[in-house]
Amino acid sequence: MENNLLLADEINQISEINYEVDDVLTLQRAGALAVNQLVAEFIEFGAVADNQLIAQVLVRFKDLQVRDYAMGLVNNENKDKLFNLWYWLSNYAPTGFIAPVACIFAACAYESAESQLAENALDRAIGDCPNYPLALLLRRVFSAAWPSSSFAAMRAELHPRICATLFGSSI
Repeated sequence: MENNLLLADEINQISEINYEVDDVLTLQRAGALAVNQLVAEFIEFGAVADNQLIAQVLVRFKDLQVRDYAMGLVNNENKDKLFNLWYWLSNYAPTGFIAPVACIFAACAYESAESQLAENALDRAIGDCPNYPLALLLRRVFSAAWPSSSFAAMRAELHPRICATLFGSSI
């Protein structure tokens, strides 16, 4: 309970990106770098205790570029660790911040042939945000029984583009 209050306090200190006035790319890049740090800490320690970092990631997941960047990080070497990270984070996230991370977890679960976990994650995403576009899209994809290998193919195509947008040639 206390940890949830600390996380809520951290979230309240971070503004969502205002696409009319903010330096959007700088904030997106910072969000992607926060995702990298979160992933690195989880892979190294099996947990993340830094509520400020967690809050930064959860707030920046409201931005599609940052969320999609995180979705693209999965590879054969880290897929089990990221499966665990996104599961943990989707359960740790407070109401209003569950949908993006639950969708990331749903995609990981589906790709790992964990269809029931994927469906449950989508239920949580839709419960958090009933019209969340990625949750609705994934629901259709799962219902159509797309091959799970199609996610890796899409990731291979889209992730380099997202990286180029966020980081240019610096990554």
